[in-house]
Amino acid sequence: MFKKIGVIALILLLTASLATAVSEEKTITANSGGYVVTPVQNTGNTGGDIGILWVYDTITQGETNLHSKIVNTDITVLNVDLNWGDSTDSLRLTIHTVDGYVLGPYFDNADGVTDGRINLDIRNPNGIARGTWNYEVYGYSVDGTEDYYI
Repeated sequence: MFKKIGVIALILLLTASLATAVSEEKTITANSGGYVVTPVQNTGNTGGDIGILWVYDTITQGETNLHSKIVNTDITVLNVDLNWGDSTDSLRLTIHTVDGYVLGPYFDNADGVTDGRINLDIRNPNGIARGTWNYEVYGYSVDGTEDYYI
């Protein structure tokens, strides 16, 4: 019982720390590959690729869904927009690049707002790697079934 409380407290502390860091910096720098992940400031055209065009899916607690996006043009910005619209449920997004980097995981507040959406731009001035990018969506805390699009 005490072990579970300790684990929950640790998770809450880490989540609060991440939320503070993200809200202060508004930039999440990936650890390698030249990728910089930032919250989308403007929902208009960012000058890059708009990402997957609205794939609809559902997810439950503890389930993992995989989606992919083929990048086959020279771009410097890739938008990833995971939207479920229900801030009472929590989804987690991890992005696997073609060139072997893992970006994330990202939670609802990664874009600076807790609103049931993770809307990020991935930038690389040297270019976004061509090939198949994989997006991993995990039902981190879901009551019943949550629908989303990415």
